[in-house]
Amino acid sequence: MPNKRRWNLPPPLARAPTIVGIIALATVVFLFEEATGTDLARRYGTTPVRLQYAWHALLAGHWDRATTSALATLWTALFLHGGFKHLLYNMVFLWSFGYLTSEHLGKWWALGLFLVCGAGGNILQSYLNPNSPIPIIGASGAICGFEGIYLGLATRWQLPWPDVWPLAHPIPPLQLVAFAVIGVLFDIYALKNFEQHIAYGAHVGGFLSGVAIATLLTQCYPTASTFRRV
Repeated sequence: MPNKRRWNLPPPLARAPTIVGIIALATVVFLFEEATGTDLARRYGTTPVRLQYAWHALLAGHWDRATTSALATLWTALFLHGGFKHLLYNMVFLWSFGYLTSEHLGKWWALGLFLVCGAGGNILQSYLNPNSPIPIIGASGAICGFEGIYLGLATRWQLPWPDVWPLAHPIPPLQLVAFAVIGVLFDIYALKNFEQHIAYGAHVGGFLSGVAIATLLTQCYPTASTFRRV
């Protein structure tokens, strides 16, 4: 019997396959748009006015195709980006904090939290501008969610020093937490003072979703050793 080939992935990729998959999918979608000239944002971005319609339909007990389509954009929008710089910036931070989330909680938790925090960010941004016809796109809310999760874990669990690209060397967890906190404080300031060409509300909503999840998680599992990675 011939030996079956075994694929030996580099350790970082093997530890965070769902994060790699998200990055790959977002990149493929971006390249498709660039190659075909297709604008997917209008159909698959989270448009606040459409989401408001879906919300009122649900309150009225009415569910139709438009409601389903609007709700689905809470997640499809996470894989759309407005340009190469937008994609590159998001993917670098997605890898950094997504990898750490996957390392500490597990690959399937990382995938689920990406979707939950991303939706949370899009919901807050839509709440702040409910009548806006401009689609919200990008993974920024989900990435800020990973930052919030790392904040919650680092302040309750004893984590090893993060050693992940693009960090040049391992640093204390709370130093990385400080970086995330400074980022969200800027988002809060920008939300109140800058024009809304960037969905700062999605950043804040994702971050708060991540902090809330990490708080609940660390209440249930007081130490990292009591949590079973999946």
